[in-house]
Order: sequence, then C-alpha cells, then structure tokens
Amino acid sequence: MHFLILRRQRTPLISVLRALAVCLAFFLSAHNVLGVSAKSGVELPFSLDSLISDWDFTNPDKQWSAHDSSSNLSTAADWSVKPGEIPDYVIKYAPTVHLYSEEVYLPGDWRDFVSHMHPVQRGKNITDNINFPMTIYDVGRLPRDEDVFLTCLTDFDVDPDWITGRGNIPDLETGRIANATAILIVFDKGDGWVDSFWFYFYAFNLGPFVMGGGPYGNHIGDWEHSILRFYNGEPHSLWMSAHGGGSGFKFSALEKVENNPDRPVIFSARGTHANYGTAGQHSHDLPFRMLSDFTDRGPLWDPAKNYAAYTYDGTLVCGEGDNTSVNAEWLYFPGHWGDDKLPPDDPRQHFHPFEWKYIEGPTGPLWKHLDRSVVCQQPKWYNYLGTCTVRRTLEWGEGVESEGYGCAGILDHVWPEFMGPFVRFLFWGGWLCNFVDWMWG
Repeated sequence: MHFLILRRQRTPLISVLRALAVCLAFFLSAHNVLGVSAKSGVELPFSLDSLISDWDFTNPDKQWSAHDSSSNLSTAADWSVKPGEIPDYVIKYAPTVHLYSEEVYLPGDWRDFVSHMHPVQRGKNITDNINFPMTIYDVGRLPRDEDVFLTCLTDFDVDPDWITGRGNIPDLETGRIANATAILIVFDKGDGWVDSFWFYFYAFNLGPFVMGGGPYGNHIGDWEHSILRFYNGEPHSLWMSAHGGGSGFKFSALEKVENNPDRPVIFSARGTHANYGTAGQHSHDLPFRMLSDFTDRGPLWDPAKNYAAYTYDGTLVCGEGDNTSVNAEWLYFPGHWGDDKLPPDDPRQHFHPFEWKYIEGPTGPLWKHLDRSVVCQQPKWYNYLGTCTVRRTLEWGEGVESEGYGCAGILDHVWPEFMGPFVRFLFWGGWLCNFVDWMWG
C-alpha cells in the first residue's frame, strides 16, 4: 500500500513576501536597528547568515517541500513492516511525556477501565455474549456500531480511584507506570515511510475553563496520541494531538531527554491531556487567550516501558508476535469509550453557551485517521484550506510558565533605549513577530 507524500506548494506571491522578509532582515542587521547589546546575552530568533544559507534564490520553494519519495524509490531499502513485527527503531525513538505536576486525572489502564463499564446501544443495555465485569475481549465482541457507549456502572462524578488513576505516577528512575499501558500501532505507508502511533489512555478528561468558568466539555475516557513518522528507519517528524487538532514538528526541532538524545519530549496539559512541544500556557480555538491549556515539567512518563504493540495495514490489526487479529479484536470497536452526553435533566449536567459540562466519550485508537497521508490528523474548523504545517522550530508556550523567549522578547532588550518605541511601533503589537514565525518557524 502506497501513500502519497504531499509537497507543500507556495504561490509566487508568497515567494515575493519571503524575499522581502530577507531584505528586511538584511536592513535591520546592517543598520543595527534592533540594537541588541552583547551584554544582554539575548540571541535573535534568526540570523542573517542562516536566512541566506537556508534560502535557495533559484528555487524559493525548495526548502519548504516535504521529502519527495518518488526520487528515492530506486535506492530505498526494504523497510516494509511485516504483520505483528515491531521495528527496533520505533522503540529506540519513542516519545516521552511530561505529565502536569498537579495533574489529578493520571494515565490509566484501558483493560481495568472496561471492568467498570457496561455497554449501552441507543439507550438499551447489551447483555448478549458479554461477561460481567467486562474484559477487553468482551469489547471485541460488541456490535460494530458507533452508537454503542461504554457506560459507567457507578457514579463517576465522585472521582473513584479508577477514574483519577490514583497512584499512577511515573517511577522516578525509569519513568514506568505499572498500571498504565500505552498502545503502539505501527502502520507501514510504503516506500520506506512508517508511522508509529503512540496512544495514551486516561479514564477521565477534565475540560477547559473559559474566562474563569467551567470546566466544560468533560468526558469519560480519553485517548490522546502522537505519531512519529520514519523514513528508511530514521525519525522524520512528530505530530501530537490536542482538541481534535494538534501540532507537528520536525524531529530535529523537538526537545530530547537529557540523557538520551534519541527520545523526544512532549508535554501533557492539565486535565485535558492535550499534547504540546513546550511548557507554558497554550491558548487555542478562541481569541484573546480565553481558552488555554497549561503544561509544565511534571513527572516524566516513559510509555515505552509498558506498552502493548500492534501493526495495522488499513484492514488487518495484528498483535506483536502474531500475524492474526485474534488478540486485537477490541481495536475494531467503533463505539465510544465513555458515557453518552448526559441528558439535561441529570443533576450532574450543566449548560453553558460554550459547551455542556459533560459530553460524550471518545472513539478508540483505530478511529483516529491512521491512514492519513500527511502527518496531521485533520484540520480544525478554522483551517479552511486544510493545510498541514510541520514546524522547524518549537512553538513556545505563553504566560509566566513559559520557558521560551521568542521574537517578542527582543522588545524588552532594545538598546539604546530611545529606539524602543520605534521598534515597538515597527512590530506593531507583534504582527511582525507572527510573520517571522510563519516564515522561519
């Protein structure tokens, strides 16, 4: 099975804008308009030399194109993944996850989770051919119907231990969580391209707060994931999920574990478990930072220390060491891992113009567009062009918890000081920073 690796095309107008940006950078550098003093210890987010060396004036789109696999078909080695066989390099470069330091809803085990559930289809309990308490094998025997909901047997609103994942803190030395098994699904896309999907399960998703109100959009069950894409066994790019969308980065741009430069680091947000590339505040979907996630350097979780692995080719799912789907039938379940949206007359439910307090649970790993050709999952509603952006630099978090600096930080170190107002006017509320980030980020 072969998947097209799309090139990121640019219009002539965009090429002209990039050329103008290079000229602007030359002007600022030559006249020292920014006036950043050496004693400040601050470095610009780009240098003139790097801009010119990165730029191919004869072919402005060259360095903005994804790898063209068609030119390497004759030299690519046989990197095909056989059913049930997990390549060593997938584990070697597996992502690690910084949980939020004050996280209440910790990673859980999907097998234990189902023992606290019963299946409901269109308001009716399913009892045929199902054991109670349920096991993961019972999930594989459920009707292949997206209207089936795994529904709590007891009141989840009182935060029982199986909901919060109490005690599931990563081991300080190894990063392993004994009672939280990650899911790894390897999908060979052909021509040397291989996607490794890491799924992280949490029994509960605490929704966001909006302008001090909330939380809204809570749901039982939470499947978050990241995808690390390989080309001929080498890591190429990583995409991480967040609120139905997410963000993508070149592998070289990602932070790595201090004592292992092969292992990238991602950050799980408080409550929502959305994934980001840096610590700090991450506003999303709404303007003026009304809706934000928060990440920090909490305990470092190593999912590669406790995982269940599978291969998938778009049709057949095989467990590691097996070329059949006998032990993977549960992954075909298309229904929801959690209760349906609570009815308005339920005393636990509350309405808000932004969102109801409790919404329906998510679908499982196999229903996260694993057959995607680009590394991104799907465009958000405001991405009307459906573009997939893979950044070459980290996107720093905002607020006091941010560890980054970024373009806007330069404005606090302008020297001589009388040039400050001019530079701030030039950057006009940060629009030029956004432009620089768009060009070289």
